[in-house]
Amino acid sequence: MSGIDVRLFAVGHGQNEVREPHYVTSQFLPDQIVQVTTSGPQRHGVFKAVTSTTQTTTIITAPDDLGSIVLTDLLITTNRAANGILTIHFTDDVQTIDIAIFPVDLAVNQSIAFVGLFRGWADARLEMVTTVANFDATVTAGYMKTPAGLGFAEWDALR
Repeated sequence: MSGIDVRLFAVGHGQNEVREPHYVTSQFLPDQIVQVTTSGPQRHGVFKAVTSTTQTTTIITAPDDLGSIVLTDLLITTNRAANGILTIHFTDDVQTIDIAIFPVDLAVNQSIAFVGLFRGWADARLEMVTTVANFDATVTAGYMKTPAGLGFAEWDALR
């Protein structure tokens, strides 16, 4: 019995545009092909790491004008600092929403994968705030930038 060669097609964004999904040869069965798919974070995700060694506010990343930031991952490491606090938040200088707050009386080593993705609102940047001097904190954020974001009130109503 012979098989039927079937290929999937998808209509693209342009008028009368047809796109064929991407296929590669199987690494395990070279006579077969495997359809390749990627998610938004896999295709458009980037990362940035910032380190602070004093009491300060550090911008991790900011969206393009009227865009937003979608978090995919956070890696947080700190040393121990008596009475220290590390805060990670979205802010547009009017509204501020905390994402994570870590007291650092003990060292922090934390990895967070946002399966549902955390999106900020239009023009909200991602910041890390350290509250004491003489304390090392590094935050690595995986994220995507979207070209358009919701206003704060609309964003807030959805969460």
